[in-house]
Amino acid sequence: YYIPRFGIQTTEIVLFALMSIATGLSITAGYHRHFAHVAYKTNPFVRFFYLVFGACAMQNSALNWASDHRMHHRYTDTTKDPYNAGQGFWWSHIGWIFYQSREQKQLTNVGDLLRDPLIRWQHRYDTAIALIVGFLLPLVIGMSIGRTFGMFLWVGLIRVVFVHHMTFFINSLAHMWGKQPYARKDTSRDSWWLAFLTYGEGYHNFHHTFPSDYRNGIYWYQWDPTKWLIWGLSRVKMTHKLHRVSPHLILRAMMEVEAIEAEKRLQALPLEIGSPWRSRILEARAQFDKAISEWAATRARYWDLKMAAGANSEGAKHCKEQLSAYESRLN
Repeated sequence: YYIPRFGIQTTEIVLFALMSIATGLSITAGYHRHFAHVAYKTNPFVRFFYLVFGACAMQNSALNWASDHRMHHRYTDTTKDPYNAGQGFWWSHIGWIFYQSREQKQLTNVGDLLRDPLIRWQHRYDTAIALIVGFLLPLVIGMSIGRTFGMFLWVGLIRVVFVHHMTFFINSLAHMWGKQPYARKDTSRDSWWLAFLTYGEGYHNFHHTFPSDYRNGIYWYQWDPTKWLIWGLSRVKMTHKLHRVSPHLILRAMMEVEAIEAEKRLQALPLEIGSPWRSRILEARAQFDKAISEWAATRARYWDLKMAAGANSEGAKHCKEQLSAYESRLN
């Protein structure tokens, strides 16, 4: 009703985009990867930013959000999973929100977060923060330029709905469509196109397999602005202890998935044909697993020597040569 009569101004769209990015990244980098999974550490200034603009996303306090998400990872696809994908798209996308218990949550799985006074402050005042920063501030800006309701509409209402659904897509679509290159233990899936809509959260199968990694897209060409933000902040000493899963664990997970696929194909073959191939595959898996273990041990030894004696020490150089040989074999 409003837009056809009063139009859209560039200022409204610019502030809508900026507020969407601020609140969206506060959910993905803050609520999700920092608070829920503790995939990296950061300073109070960055945490304060996450808490203020995370509240403006109107997805509950960081404590409640992290508690639900930790339950999701612990009980994925079961009745204890708050947004259980097994109950269908509507439930996992948004329906679960309307059927949550109104009883006070015990928050027993976020004791580490409860020790932070900033998080406790946001938990107490998250609705007030959302109303003041997310709605009142756009109203004041709108009043100053004669676009009171336009700012309220775009930077407040439409922005909240937009960011809500971008987040909810991870709970729903990322458990329904996509590939599973790292594990088949649950319904989580990797989707490159969903990553474009969710600041990199679309690589969800990797995330469920390795939830403590600060990255979701692990390759340079995978769209993951959240990862780039966290890494960029580390360059200016605003984030630290960025956790990366060891490459050998990722390779081993991918090998297990390939083995599952190979077994499916073998079961479709006659026994006299499938049996010899199964033996060869088991032998190849054993050799591959041995190579990965040797590579991981050498890699750990290399870093120990590098830290102790420097990268130019004879021991470190020898380990580096061994690493190159292992990597060429693994490739």
